[in-house]
Amino acid sequence: MTSLETLLEKARQYEEDLISFLSGFVQIPSVNPPGDMSQAAAYVEEFLGKWGLPTRRIEPEKGVITIYSSVGDGEDYLMLNGHMDVVPEGDHDKWSIPPFSGRVVDGYLYGRGASDMKGGLSALIYAYAVFTQYVDSLDKKLSLAAVGDEEVGGRLGSLYMAKELGIRPRYVLLGEPSTLGYYNIGEKGIVWYRVHINGEPAHASVSPYVGRNAIKMATEVINRIYGLAEIDFDVPEELLEVARKSGEKARKMVGAEGLEKIFFRLSCNAGIINGGVKTNVVAPNCTVEFDMRIPHGLTVDKVIEMVRERLSDIEGVEIEKVAGEDPNYTRPDTYLGKVVEESAGAEAGIRPEPSLVMGATDGRHFRAYGSEAVVYGPGEWERIHGYDERIKVDDVKLAYRIYLRTLYRMLVG
Repeated sequence: MTSLETLLEKARQYEEDLISFLSGFVQIPSVNPPGDMSQAAAYVEEFLGKWGLPTRRIEPEKGVITIYSSVGDGEDYLMLNGHMDVVPEGDHDKWSIPPFSGRVVDGYLYGRGASDMKGGLSALIYAYAVFTQYVDSLDKKLSLAAVGDEEVGGRLGSLYMAKELGIRPRYVLLGEPSTLGYYNIGEKGIVWYRVHINGEPAHASVSPYVGRNAIKMATEVINRIYGLAEIDFDVPEELLEVARKSGEKARKMVGAEGLEKIFFRLSCNAGIINGGVKTNVVAPNCTVEFDMRIPHGLTVDKVIEMVRERLSDIEGVEIEKVAGEDPNYTRPDTYLGKVVEESAGAEAGIRPEPSLVMGATDGRHFRAYGSEAVVYGPGEWERIHGYDERIKVDDVKLAYRIYLRTLYRMLVG
């Protein structure tokens, strides 16, 4: 059996190849929407084929592709997971370096998807290839999934694998950009809903004495709902310390006072408002669309119930739930998390801490079916989804080596 020291020594010879692979990957405009992953999937598929690794193309709908590979026998133990799709790049003139150049400048590789998350996925792909090249006879299954639709919810990628194909490994390591000082074990929930407000029309010349203006009523509705974001809720006991530290991290990263409470509170955003029929008519109707992110300890149904209670005394109000997912998490003492901590410590002298995130990853789909999912990957948060997105080249190489240590510890011992 290859020793860990030998594996790491062999691995270093591929680090420049890894960066070249990432550069080529970023040059592929795998933008979602529209979501055609054909070119990106072929790129990953061809690479794995050159390493003699088996691949399976999963394509529930044309162009929405997952490249899946697995080695080893026995228990479906550990999956490496990342997404190939990226968000639209926006106005090219606002990029100082073209968004699909994959160019390296002053130690950073630039381009859409560099941090979110072709950098992390490339490091996972190389770790998978190198590990399986030098370590054989695994008595547990190791798999890799490069999915194609995380940026639009993951329904036909990670969720399809877990729900429809029954691919539910015990552990899932996702290379999303947690930054290397943290690994994410849980995500707030989300609920989207519409509040329909029915007023009473009248001629504008007699307002506000006659009629009931639904747009004016909407201001009261909005204020009451925003009041829910001022309540501190109880999170599960085992998440208390993680929630507190995650809030402090968010406040420091964003620089917004009060954000330290975000994992104990609902967030609230009235994102769209439509109402009225004509300038000189008292508005007979108005609809406000809300996005709320849900702390652990609450559910989608409970939030909708609280909203209904808040608005119960306002005549003519109806609530329509559009979509929602409950909060999810992997327990803080998960073995995979501890191995990531130890591997990062041994390789880089850092001790990443467990954290929660406000957004969503594909980890939630695997947690829903019993997997313990941990998110750990390189990236520069400040520019994700923005102009001049980039990733530090040395962080990609470091993540690759940490992943290799993690694989060795999880699968060899």
